[in-house]
Amino acid sequence: MPDFGGSSVRLNDAYIDAHYFSFASLNIGKQKAPVILERLQSNDSLTFLERAYPTFLAPNRDVGIMFHGEFARPGYKTEYGGPVDFKNLVSYQLGAFNGAGDNGFSNNTDIDDDKEFIGRIWAHPFQYSGLSPLEGFGIGVSGTWEHPKENSLSNLPSPNGQNTIVDYSKRVAGTTSLTADGDHSRVSPQAYWYYGPFGLLGEYVVSSQELLAKKGAQGTGFRQENEAWHVQASYVVTGENNTFQSVSPRNNFDPRNGGWGALQLAARWTELDIDDDTFAFLDPNKSVNHASTWTVGANWFLNKAMRFTANYEETSFDGGAAGGGDRQTEKIFSTRFQLSF
Repeated sequence: MPDFGGSSVRLNDAYIDAHYFSFASLNIGKQKAPVILERLQSNDSLTFLERAYPTFLAPNRDVGIMFHGEFARPGYKTEYGGPVDFKNLVSYQLGAFNGAGDNGFSNNTDIDDDKEFIGRIWAHPFQYSGLSPLEGFGIGVSGTWEHPKENSLSNLPSPNGQNTIVDYSKRVAGTTSLTADGDHSRVSPQAYWYYGPFGLLGEYVVSSQELLAKKGAQGTGFRQENEAWHVQASYVVTGENNTFQSVSPRNNFDPRNGGWGALQLAARWTELDIDDDTFAFLDPNKSVNHASTWTVGANWFLNKAMRFTANYEETSFDGGAAGGGDRQTEKIFSTRFQLSF
């Protein structure tokens, strides 16, 4: 999957998945790191235009090798759901990757032996149980560990605004560099629940990493623990089933024959918290230490391939302004017309 946006060309995904045994398959290549639930949701299936803060405390794309497997409920056949499965009773991913850092995008080459190990398990505990309100409930947890050596840090943006709110290049006077150097681990519990037209999705992540701040030849190490979470709710007003894989209209847009497509309304709350110890080296006038964002949106599905989305989002900040003040509230109205086939 290439990306031609931003006047450049980038290869987002390129992998081979050898799925000979459903319980133990082998995947090699560049792909989404199996850490954050919303990151693993396809772009054309997202409820909102941009993902929430937890995705910024985990890798975006990474290169590596991964074992994965799926298990069906006894008496049912396993379905192939790709490297990261959302179709079966239980699935897992276990891999070794180059290591891209928080909000990082791995290069296509790797010149060191510092690898990141990622594990994730996901389950639909009530699938085919006969308890129809709970059959669309899924729950899981992921974790990572790596030991980078003076790796650069990626800046963190606001969701829809995509404005930089944590800028690791803007440091206090005398601090010449700030890098990831030492143990870095993450834990992320995650879940969703879909029942009829209703949908609920949420997750939390803590990213705990050793950073190295240098002042000339002198270096100071400290542990940074950043946290993020979000919860979103959605409802399909026209009555179609709400799913993790988007919405399929019961009637395509065709006004002359009474068809208007499907309409989904949604709301989200998400927060990001940056460890206070970071601001001994990071300029508090250029980066925020906390952000809270609420979003409301509407998705109009004209048919399975066409959709119009509108979002309104407000973000309030702690810190990030001159003199120790709070950065001005960010207000964003955004729209998108999407074709997917």
